[in-house]
Amino acid sequence: MVSEEEKKKIQEEIKAKTQELNALKDVLNDIHKEKEAWFEKRRQITGEINAVSKRLREAKGKRNTFTKQVKDSKKRRDELNKQIKEKVAELKKFQKEKDQVTKRFGFKIDPTRLQKDIEAIEFRIETEALPFSVEQRYMKQLAEKKKLLEQSQEVSGIFKQVHDLQKELQKIRKKADEAHKKVQQKADESQSFHEEVVELTQELKELRAKEDEALKHFVQWKQKYNEQNDKVKAKQAEIRELKEKIGEVVKEEKEKKKKKDEKKLAETKRDVEEKIKKKMTLTTEDLLAFQAEVSMKKQKNQRSTTTKQA
Repeated sequence: MVSEEEKKKIQEEIKAKTQELNALKDVLNDIHKEKEAWFEKRRQITGEINAVSKRLREAKGKRNTFTKQVKDSKKRRDELNKQIKEKVAELKKFQKEKDQVTKRFGFKIDPTRLQKDIEAIEFRIETEALPFSVEQRYMKQLAEKKKLLEQSQEVSGIFKQVHDLQKELQKIRKKADEAHKKVQQKADESQSFHEEVVELTQELKELRAKEDEALKHFVQWKQKYNEQNDKVKAKQAEIRELKEKIGEVVKEEKEKKKKKDEKKLAETKRDVEEKIKKKMTLTTEDLLAFQAEVSMKKQKNQRSTTTKQA
């Protein structure tokens, strides 16, 4: 049996522990906010990492594409440079032969040019009315040039080969220059993307360090949250235990009061029944007490029936 003083003491203890519980919950809420703030920060950083990773993959892809193009262009340029060396060597050979032949004949006239001069003189003689002395002079020049042309037939093939080689060499050099420019252009573009790759790699490294730091803080605050939550649950258990204890007291008091009321009603019922037998006048209080006793008996029977059915 718990005394009134003990009951009061339990109620005061419940009130104190409830205040302690509220304080613990306030701390728990603050820890929860801090924990969620670090969780959100980590989520944001993870989003940034995904975005930077995507840009990094794209930059690497473009850099690798341009690097391959540089490699292909260098290969093409080297092939053309090799052709140039071969043609230059071939040209030097024919040039040497040309110099030897022209030295042997004692002239350095291009047969092609000589043929053009002959055609020009013949055209002039045929189309112009020249004085005899002038015509004779042209005829003499024509004879000399034809003789030179006849002598130069030996080197005409060499002159043609030298000329053709020079033209071919010019075309190859033009292609080699274009290939070299392409190498430089693609190398510049590849370098640009390489620098972007280096920059993004560093940025990704820094973001991952920040992500690890945010995760570390989140784990720490989650641990604190769990520890604080355990304190809250423990305090709730203490309060629940006290409430159960005082609940038994209240239940006991209610049971005691109920028995007292039932006893009083039973006495009132007997008084009412006695008055009825003696045909005495019933007061309002008598009637109310009688009705209350009947109602109580009815509820008791209903509870009994429910219990049996269960």
